[in-house]
Amino acid sequence: MLIVKMKLFDKESGFHTNLEVTGMKFEPIEGFLPAPPPALNSSFTNWQLSYRGLDDVKSCFSSRITPGEVYYSGPEEAQAVKAHLNEWLNSGDREWQPIRDQLISIANQSQANQSNPAGQEIHVLLDVPETNLSRFPWQEWDIFKNHYPNAEVILRIRNPFSKTIIPPQNSSKLIRILVVVGRSDGINTESDLEVIQELEKKGVEVITLIQPSFQELYQALFESYQIFIFTGHSSSQEDGKIGWIELNNQDSVTINQLSEPFKKAIDNGLELAIFNSCDGIGLANQLTQLNLLQCIVMREPVPDVVAVAFLKYFFKEFTANKSLFTSVHEARNRLGALNEKYPGVIWLPILCIRESALYKPFTWQGLLKKPSFNPNIPLKLIRLGCILILFFFLILSSFTIIHIIRGKEPLAGLITLIEKIVNPPTKLTDVNTPSGTFRYGGSTTWAKIRGLVDDKIEQKFPQFNLVYTEHIRRPPGSGSGIRMLLDGQISFSQSSRPIKDEEQQIANQRGFKLKEIPVAIGGMAVVVHPKLDIKDLTLEQLKGIYTGKLTNWQQVGGPNLKITPYSAPRDSGGTVILKKHLLEQGQDFGPNVIYTKTPTEAINKVGNLNNEGDDGGIYMASVYNLVGQCSVKPVPIARTNNGPFIAPYEGELVPIQDCPDQRNKLNYKVFQNSEYPITRRLFVIIKEDSGLKEEPGLDQQAGEAYANLLLTDEGQKLIAEAGFIPVKGP
Repeated sequence: MLIVKMKLFDKESGFHTNLEVTGMKFEPIEGFLPAPPPALNSSFTNWQLSYRGLDDVKSCFSSRITPGEVYYSGPEEAQAVKAHLNEWLNSGDREWQPIRDQLISIANQSQANQSNPAGQEIHVLLDVPETNLSRFPWQEWDIFKNHYPNAEVILRIRNPFSKTIIPPQNSSKLIRILVVVGRSDGINTESDLEVIQELEKKGVEVITLIQPSFQELYQALFESYQIFIFTGHSSSQEDGKIGWIELNNQDSVTINQLSEPFKKAIDNGLELAIFNSCDGIGLANQLTQLNLLQCIVMREPVPDVVAVAFLKYFFKEFTANKSLFTSVHEARNRLGALNEKYPGVIWLPILCIRESALYKPFTWQGLLKKPSFNPNIPLKLIRLGCILILFFFLILSSFTIIHIIRGKEPLAGLITLIEKIVNPPTKLTDVNTPSGTFRYGGSTTWAKIRGLVDDKIEQKFPQFNLVYTEHIRRPPGSGSGIRMLLDGQISFSQSSRPIKDEEQQIANQRGFKLKEIPVAIGGMAVVVHPKLDIKDLTLEQLKGIYTGKLTNWQQVGGPNLKITPYSAPRDSGGTVILKKHLLEQGQDFGPNVIYTKTPTEAINKVGNLNNEGDDGGIYMASVYNLVGQCSVKPVPIARTNNGPFIAPYEGELVPIQDCPDQRNKLNYKVFQNSEYPITRRLFVIIKEDSGLKEEPGLDQQAGEAYANLLLTDEGQKLIAEAGFIPVKGP
């Protein structure tokens, strides 16, 4: 998922604007948007007046209107709003231009980026300081329509007192929806109910309150529901901060009056509220202040036929297990059939959320939670459990004695250890992370993990701010990262090789230890020019090539052509691993080896993309950087001269002319069972503080938290999505 966040701050004569992107590497930029021109404000007011109809219908802020009550003067007012909106947002102001250009660039990069799957959801989060800006139809901006046609413009509601909401597990497979039908004179709420009651065929429990009293609704909200729906009369203050729902002819209440029961409902698992009623911006604002994750409301009074149609289209998409964002987007677009009769009606539905809801998938299937405990445990398992518990307490006893000898309080450590063993973390959110900004660096092999897994971590833990940092002079690599860690320049490092003895010695001299935590499995691929007639190579032949004993491809059964071996930087993880697999202890690569700064540079040279006329190159690096490339050919390798020769890719080699429509795919099996001759592990390297300290420092906490995140079930799945092999199995 790609999330484009555009935040506007009040400033004299306009809005200071900040543009951020989550889901791709992008440095936030700032700009300035001039205030809306008078022509836009005037045209929007004219559209509202036209839409709301006659003078005595201006009170429609507190009612949902029927088609016969509104006079529509035609689409001219709606067209004028779109025209003036685009004139404003397409202005040539030099401080706004960078924002516009970057929005286009982000969309283009997303489409061109092969790591982004086709059909990837893109969403635009709009964070504005005043309600009037939120009422404008931002989705009509040409840049959004042309470059983000499938993106929904979502309104963020700010909450200075927000907290992390973790709805409890529902022990049944039943989704519960609370439907409240308020005062509805002049409204056909029966059609709304028919749409909702259709959901009972999907196993939903629908609890309906018809014009309840304040006390009845108050008590009902203390039960457990996943979705709350209100249909009837409602309204909001002009500033959009407070909203009312009219329960019956006597009771008109604000969300604040129902704050306690709504808080309880949210604690019990309420995640979505839908107000299929008029002018709900104030309602959404109040509910998100109570930490409800997401609300769907209408910006303006809404005709019956539109309200029913939206509800029908929304649940059709949502129950098909499409995301909440896509379901709102599709349902709103389908209102276009009514736009001619009610110009601008397609602008009415708006999804209002807390920002944290962006990173927590909300789907129909996700609401169906399974029981987490099975009481029918076999007797043999119980006996085995008793043995494990006895063994467990023997370990704890040793742990306690050690801490007592050291003069430390053992209880806190015991509790932490018990929690980790009894409840090993499975989700990213199960891991505690420290707050702060933490620099990290290291292996180029980790680039794909940084692009996917690390971004996901930052989405779920915004307070755990990770900043990838390269050495000021050294090329990026495992050795550079560990050196920076030793020098105190970063909090932890990513490595594609184990810690060297000399590195551990330096750490010991400085009063700490380095610790390596394996989180993924990888390997080294060997590539040559696609036209080079070399079918396979042995480790002995590779040793001869990289020590300078073999200098012509004829010596290994190829053409009469000079061999040009390329390598990653001397201290990189890949180079260290290759030397360990190919060379004797203390032996080094020959003077014929050309060291490159990045995999891209080496691939270009071996693939002859620079037209140098030398197609005799060879390069060894991470399989993830090489196997899927079009300009080089991976070569099967063997441990001995007798084979077997193992390819790092699945099946037959994809011909160069078929790439990029087809690409070689990584053969995970040969790395998981170590059948491939050059298999390695990827490590998080952390700096362990002296045992004299009462508790680890922030850097150690950050490194351990990062490793623990990657070792959760969710983290290991993300590592697999990044193209790596999880250490915990498939």
